[in-house]
Amino acid sequence: MFNPRKVDSFKKAPEFLRDAKNVEYTVGNVLLDGSKFSADTVVKAGTAVFRNAESNKFELVQESTPETMSGAVLTANDVKVFAKEDALAPAVREASVIKERTTGVTDNFIKATIGRFHFDV
Repeated sequence: MFNPRKVDSFKKAPEFLRDAKNVEYTVGNVLLDGSKFSADTVVKAGTAVFRNAESNKFELVQESTPETMSGAVLTANDVKVFAKEDALAPAVREASVIKERTTGVTDNFIKATIGRFHFDV
């Protein structure tokens, strides 16, 4: 199911966080849906993902993802996802962030996370 992987991204702080005050991480890691990746991909820290209600796995937020998305979070570390292979990723569910340092944050993602992610200051 999962192959062992060396994790070395804990050596640096997430650059997308404005500060470390009131940061909430998800309990456990999110499971990225490998079937959505056709090639090996590095998902950068601060990438917007959401939970697919049918598969219960997390996918990258797209421009077409509706604001009714569930489980919207930002990945906390860089994670390498191998093509067609699910991957675990730590994630942040609430924080003050710098939008310019995130990836895939859309207007609908911002609406879906009102009160949890703060993009202004």
